[in-house]
Amino acid sequence: MKPSRKKGSCSSRASGSRLAPCLGREPRPAHEPVELIILVGIPASGKTTYFRRHLARRYAHVSLDNWRGKGNARGKEREAIIAALHAAAGADTGEPPRGVVVDNTNVTAETRRRYFQLARAFQEQTGRTVKLIAYFFDVPLEDCLRRNERRPRNPPIGEPYHVPPAAIHRFQAQLEPPSGAEGFDEVLRVRIAPDGRFRVREQ
Repeated sequence: MKPSRKKGSCSSRASGSRLAPCLGREPRPAHEPVELIILVGIPASGKTTYFRRHLARRYAHVSLDNWRGKGNARGKEREAIIAALHAAAGADTGEPPRGVVVDNTNVTAETRRRYFQLARAFQEQTGRTVKLIAYFFDVPLEDCLRRNERRPRNPPIGEPYHVPPAAIHRFQAQLEPPSGAEGFDEVLRVRIAPDGRFRVREQ
């Protein structure tokens, strides 16, 4: 189990554009779970936009897009998730990060299974509970195709990019909405309102 920092110790974690204050904070209790959030949705369904608007201040971000075109992307993803979970387990109470968000399409139960395996391995190694949460982006195919057309073809690495429409249709055909039966502790459904705002409710 990873030892906690002593009271009053400080790390250089950013909260927005400023360093989060940590003087006098208590380490996060061992009984408090760290969170592993899995975003599920076809390309251009709003996953990265939602993360940036609503989750970025409290969670680390991991995406295979960060290693697009590079070797061993899955291995690097796993290392990044484990590192983020350790950071959350050692964070001070009330301070970010609370966990990590995995921002990939994750459209099949088989694809998502590796995150359950990773969470179990982390729990066995550290004794810390991992809460697994799925955010399912339930956005019509036609809306995703329109959103995709507004994306750049060659953005910087890590930024959303234009996907061939045929690939979006393929992801839609493969889509298996997440459920508690898979092992998720919580499943949330996300939709995009006509005004562009996200609407979230428990599934």
